[in-house]
Amino acid sequence: MASVVTRARWDGTTAFSVRWRDYKSGHQHRLTVRSEQEARSLLWYLNHEGRIQKLSPPADYLGKPGLPNVAKLVQEHIDLLVRPSPGTIGTYQRILDLHIRNTIGHIPVDELGHREIMHWVKGLTTEGVAPKSIHNMHGLLSAAMKTAELLEYVSRNPCRGVPLPTVERAEDDAMFLTHAEFSLLMQGMNEQYKTLAQFLVMTGTRFGEATALKVADIDLLSKPPTARINKAWKRDGQSHYYIGPTKTGAGKRTIGLNPALVNLLIPLVASRSGSDLLFTTTDGRRIAHKPFWQHQWVPAVRAAHSRGLTKTPRIHDLRHTHASWLIQDGVISLFAISRRLGHASVRTTEQVYGHLMPQALQDGADATERSIRGFIS
Repeated sequence: MASVVTRARWDGTTAFSVRWRDYKSGHQHRLTVRSEQEARSLLWYLNHEGRIQKLSPPADYLGKPGLPNVAKLVQEHIDLLVRPSPGTIGTYQRILDLHIRNTIGHIPVDELGHREIMHWVKGLTTEGVAPKSIHNMHGLLSAAMKTAELLEYVSRNPCRGVPLPTVERAEDDAMFLTHAEFSLLMQGMNEQYKTLAQFLVMTGTRFGEATALKVADIDLLSKPPTARINKAWKRDGQSHYYIGPTKTGAGKRTIGLNPALVNLLIPLVASRSGSDLLFTTTDGRRIAHKPFWQHQWVPAVRAAHSRGLTKTPRIHDLRHTHASWLIQDGVISLFAISRRLGHASVRTTEQVYGHLMPQALQDGADATERSIRGFIS
């Protein structure tokens, strides 16, 4: 039987080795691999086969005739996809190449079970992979195994019911600015980009949506004036950017514009071609997220700190701030806020911003008070 041996390296890390004895020659072999995840995967292969005449890379193991191994299945699943963008396909391909192919990729699809997937997930966790990334990787594997079901490679998807690390939602760290705090931020913002920042906080659009807007998407003469959100910047498999669809189908929406924002946009649409980008850099190019954050946003936040701002907001926090202002106003419904933000469901809006609804919180407290009057004097 094969076994896994661990030892401490000089730098404090752990080395994982798999040892086994050749059943014919009786010679003992040892192979050191990069992680416990790979060691457990190789261990399964050796013990399952019960014989090794010569060591071949696990990825070369094809399993039973007519059935692919996990790596080939995931590749087939990716190749069959129709709707994902080139950037999404590239992400899936990287997950396959970096986290599946050399770990569980050699296992025949009909022999991948709960135990192997659990070892895989635990190995990813041990390596320090973020919980959200593990969920994404498991999601790809599960979708591929669903394809295996449809292709009748397997009778059930073994990914179902596998416990995954808890994911802390990014929205849990959402930061909300007051009107005064946002004003401090604008005082340090480059004039060229102030209107973009004000557009983000007055519409709640995502950065990739706002910077993909064309002049033709803005209608300042309609009643009310509107901005049509129907596209966003995307990245293809070669890390090149292009304008594609919004994050979700619900992301396609029309947003009403308030008079103050209309006044800011008039100079940006006047006498310009409808095909021009609404917001551009000083030399007329698209506003990329990283350069904007590095050269415009961070300096503005630092300047605001010198003026008394105690928070360190992200660009995306302007979207959260917009939602918080609408909720605090108390007039617009949660459904209307959800549609304005382009959320796929009202539940998403409620989960992220429900705690900001003072009337709902008060109503809950009042209802509790009424219900306990029978036993509290």
